[in-house]
Amino acid sequence: MATKKRIELKDSGVIFNAEDHTYLLGDKYLSGITGMLQRQFFPTEFEGIPKNILDAAAQYGTDVHKSCEDFDMNWTNDGTVEVADYIQICKDNELTHECSEYCVTDKKDWATKIDKVYRISDDTFDIGDIKTYGVMTSDKLEKAKWQLSIMAMLLENQCKCKVRRLFIIHLRNRETKSGEFDHIANIIFVSRVPAEICQELLNTDLRGEQFKNPFEIPDDISSQEAEIRELMETKSYVEERLATIKANILSKMESLDIRTWATNTMRLTRKMPSTRASFNSSLFKADHPNMDFSPYEKISQVAGSLMITV
Repeated sequence: MATKKRIELKDSGVIFNAEDHTYLLGDKYLSGITGMLQRQFFPTEFEGIPKNILDAAAQYGTDVHKSCEDFDMNWTNDGTVEVADYIQICKDNELTHECSEYCVTDKKDWATKIDKVYRISDDTFDIGDIKTYGVMTSDKLEKAKWQLSIMAMLLENQCKCKVRRLFIIHLRNRETKSGEFDHIANIIFVSRVPAEICQELLNTDLRGEQFKNPFEIPDDISSQEAEIRELMETKSYVEERLATIKANILSKMESLDIRTWATNTMRLTRKMPSTRASFNSSLFKADHPNMDFSPYEKISQVAGSLMITV
């Protein structure tokens, strides 16, 4: 049986200038992914936030990235909580470091750097992005999903390899005004956007057009919001009104000790008070931890459903 060839990460040939955050390939400047995502999806992300706060957050993020990189590349542990958390996350998730700040490109228009590449096998890698946010909002998760998905596509094309998992490594240990520490140490796995959709996003931005996000709520559904809201309000009113009527009828039947009332088209039946016994399986399992309950458990499929909140 032929031995699988070990794939090594190729040098992209791109020169990255950290001071002005530019990517140069030969005599051509390439566009970065973060700025494109900002234009297409999150143009107001930093509006209203003072520059000194943004600068401080950026510097903290840079420091944490550098500390983790020093550990991965040089086995230098600077003693920070963030590095200790990073080491534990790598251990818990069996992450074998292959490269930090690895540059990938399509050789034509785009380039970006992947925070962390971890080897899984001879031809397969995981990629991670270190984030130091105080709060991981839905928008930040969405941005990271697109960012990592595009990185995965570029990495696979550049090195002819496979990318298995995409994740955020969320690290933070900053002192708050109260003197307590805002401590976060999580790994957050994200779903991958298909390569063809990522490529269409890049092509759309190159044309100077606005990309239509296929994962956003479709117009034919969002246009029904007013009707959905009205129907739910009507449903709430009807349920409350019916409950009031039923309570009044039950009270009168109880006072008269009536079991049944009927008209030509309606029948009202009073259910008598009763008791109900139930089995507390969780408590029983806790009291009998060594007992095998599988022969007595019935597994049922539960259909998916939709929850609407207005």
